[in-house]
Amino acid sequence: MSLESRLEILEQIARYSHTLDGGDVDAFAAIFSEDGVFEVYATGAVEPELRLVDRAGIRAWVGDWCRSLKPGQRSRHHQSGTLFHALTDESAETSTMLLSTVQPADEPQPRVKMTGVYNDRWQRTAEGWLLVYRALVHDRSTPLDD
Repeated sequence: MSLESRLEILEQIARYSHTLDGGDVDAFAAIFSEDGVFEVYATGAVEPELRLVDRAGIRAWVGDWCRSLKPGQRSRHHQSGTLFHALTDESAETSTMLLSTVQPADEPQPRVKMTGVYNDRWQRTAEGWLLVYRALVHDRSTPLDD
């Protein structure tokens, strides 16, 4: 398993959080392959609550999500504890812990919004390492729109 490839993938995971929380919709979508898939599951669920297919669909969804934040509200996606389950010259599989917080403009401290685990499949492309599949399995017992 190449140390260089590991570092490149970890950089992409960090870029995911920074671009999402910074509202850089195009940079966020560029982390996914053109035919990338993003799904969200509740713990134990068989069917996804959310399924996005292709870079354009992911870009549209994240744009809507960014616009849904209230003025002055901040979101933070903390990803840590990445494990590499498989890594070849062309593909990789990882899992990464998630702690998502939100801080309304009128509150002095952020609140935990969600916790969970991202399960990812990566592919090396001419653009670098890109997500071909990302599934979030969250720990919430209530729907995502709460």
